[in-house]
Amino acid sequence: MTVYGWVILGDTATKRVNGQEVIVTAGKSGDIGVAIRAWEDAERHRMLYELGNLGRLVDAALAHLHGHHRTSGSHGKPAPQTDHIK
Repeated sequence: MTVYGWVILGDTATKRVNGQEVIVTAGKSGDIGVAIRAWEDAERHRMLYELGNLGRLVDAALAHLHGHHRTSGSHGKPAPQTDHIK
C-alpha cells in the first residue's frame, strides 16, 4: 500500500527523501501511522532548525558585508580620495 509517498508493508514503511531511502518501523506502539508521523515531525523540526542556522549564517554574512561596505576600495583598503580632482 502507498500512502502519501510511503510504501507500507506490514509494520515497515519506506520512502525516498533527498535521494536516500528512509525506513520506518512501527516499533513498540505497533502502529505504523504513529511511527510515520513521529518521523515526519522529527524531520520537520530538523529542517526548521537547519533553515534557522542558514538564516543566521546569511544574517552574519550580510552584517559582515555591510561592515566592510564603508571602505569601498579593494580588499578592505580605503577608496582613493577624489576631492582634489576638479
